[in-house]
Amino acid sequence: MKKIYLFAILFSFSHFIKAQTDMGTIEVNNLNTATLKFSSDILTVIFGNNPVIGTYEDNRQKFQFYDNYSSGKTDVIKLNDASAPQTSITIILDNENSDVFFGTLKIGNNTKIFYDFSNINSKKSQVEAKQLKDSLTKKLESTRIEERLKFVMTQTAEYNDLGVVKDRLEVSITNIMNDDKNTYLKFVINNNSGSDYNIDNVIFKYVEGKKKGLQNKEAQIEERISPILEPPHNTIKAYSSSNLGYVIPLFTVSESGVFIIQMIEKNGTRNPQIKIEAKTMSKVQKLNLN
Repeated sequence: MKKIYLFAILFSFSHFIKAQTDMGTIEVNNLNTATLKFSSDILTVIFGNNPVIGTYEDNRQKFQFYDNYSSGKTDVIKLNDASAPQTSITIILDNENSDVFFGTLKIGNNTKIFYDFSNINSKKSQVEAKQLKDSLTKKLESTRIEERLKFVMTQTAEYNDLGVVKDRLEVSITNIMNDDKNTYLKFVINNNSGSDYNIDNVIFKYVEGKKKGLQNKEAQIEERISPILEPPHNTIKAYSSSNLGYVIPLFTVSESGVFIIQMIEKNGTRNPQIKIEAKTMSKVQKLNLN
């Protein structure tokens, strides 16, 4: 089941949603949870105000006001903080209509703990439903990648031998992690020069084989990888340091290959290059996707 808690996602798809079902007010308190039942599996749960405050030991996100547990057609909401504000809650089902349910969540003395919406279906045309589901799926994937990169950027350095020092620049890759589709990289750049370092682009490529002369160029196989997520700001000020995160599609080669990363300076010639043995890439840590 896919799950995310982000009000902005719903707002960005509001032009697709022609009909929604109002769940009314859902109440929880220190003694009672709220259990919501639907006719189809739950695709997404979105809270209007429920900030992330950390992670649990299994890397699940920890939220400030309300904990949420979804399984199949059932969603359970538990109060975390007695000062939790009233907020919106939106639930989208994983069915052909992408049924949308919205309501208000708050602390209350209502002893009702079970809310049954299993006999209610919102109405949308098949075209609208497909547009909503396709767009939501794409946005969910994009947001999930962003959240995983943020997690990688918070990790302490795992590698201390993947880097280069050149032209008063120290460029290191301190963390590399994979999920099922992508590779996440954390760069640490120390600019020890008196000039700003402006990155024009970063080249990622895998290389197998060796060039042995003009007649044997075909022996080398090169595959360039375009990043799917890169930092919005690529300037490292003079005498300063910066951490940069990149996400590239997962790609594997034989252990005889090499993963090459080269930064290209904008309006300059400082282009540091890092080479990583493919066997190192084949052993990187897997992200816990729970």
